[in-house]
Amino acid sequence: MMIIPLLKRRLYLWQNNLFPLLVLFMVFPIIVFSLLNLSLRHIFIRSLSDIPYDQWAFPGILFILSSMVIFPLIYREFYHLRVQNKILKTMALSPYTKWDIVISFLGITIFETIIISIFASVVFLSLVSVSFSLGQMIVMYLFLLLYLSILANLFISLSLAVESVILFFGSVFLSFIILFLGSGFLFELDFFPSTLHTLLSYLPFALVSQALRQALFYDVYNVSLIIGVIMLSILWSLGNSILLRKKLVQ
Repeated sequence: MMIIPLLKRRLYLWQNNLFPLLVLFMVFPIIVFSLLNLSLRHIFIRSLSDIPYDQWAFPGILFILSSMVIFPLIYREFYHLRVQNKILKTMALSPYTKWDIVISFLGITIFETIIISIFASVVFLSLVSVSFSLGQMIVMYLFLLLYLSILANLFISLSLAVESVILFFGSVFLSFIILFLGSGFLFELDFFPSTLHTLLSYLPFALVSQALRQALFYDVYNVSLIIGVIMLSILWSLGNSILLRKKLVQ
């Protein structure tokens, strides 16, 4: 596995941009929180299941923030540097398999995103009057890990499959719209018409969101769904390794 070399590379990039990155990750969570929670809390005072909106929306806002953090990491490695014929071409000459490359990049980007998300959680919790137990926070981050594993694979697939810049960013924008508005992060899917609600509720991201809130607020764990998401992530990673091999051959 090439995780250690990639981790050293990411640490080197952090060291060279430490102060700007620290300022960014202090300001960014506050902006996201202010634009989302402070406005929507006056519209959705309590969820349909009678949970205070601040408490109900906290996991969703954290997931949204994590989505915005992980995208540029994936974009840089699998789209920008690939188009510029850097990094991936060099790695293709290394003894590592394409599976190793995909899994290693996934591991490092998810690890980095979760570290930033933990910092963002501290900022969020200092701004709202909600509290979660240590056990609930651990559950939240385990589900965040599941969510990021399929989201990162989605971004990798788009980065490898799409060549046009306009089409790529259009696809990413559409993905973010569906993620933020159609996955139950900010408001429940029951607000949608029944047909649209049914369609959206079967999306993997919406399933993870629903399962997380069941675990947090009702102590109900959907084991079959968790296993299904893990299997989806593994199969998707395998598909991305095959796609990467084809791209590097070209």
